[in-house]
Amino acid sequence: MEALEGAEAPMTAAQIAAWLRLSGSRETQRRRVRAIVEGLRKGGSMIVATLQEGYWLTDDAKLYKRYLAGRQIDAKKVLGKTHRKQREMLADSGGQGVLFRPTAAGWRTA
Repeated sequence: MEALEGAEAPMTAAQIAAWLRLSGSRETQRRRVRAIVEGLRKGGSMIVATLQEGYWLTDDAKLYKRYLAGRQIDAKKVLGKTHRKQREMLADSGGQGVLFRPTAAGWRTA
């Protein structure tokens, strides 16, 4: 939190990981930073982020609410795409979709 409070510009996950001296691979560090940021958000910190700029604290409640609403919309889009792909896969009777089709006894695998 101190890193974001004192930052004059948004910080990337890599910069935060370096500031926190997190070990592990770059992906492990990014995951840990995301988990830390999510915990801070649950604690009431208004942390917003973009893929291009990174993370930053805001005092603007409207901006934070718009950010959270955007995250919900993005999550719904991903769930919708996943559902459509599952239906397409199961409808493909000659393709690999039949390898993982549920049966009365459970999941059938080849």
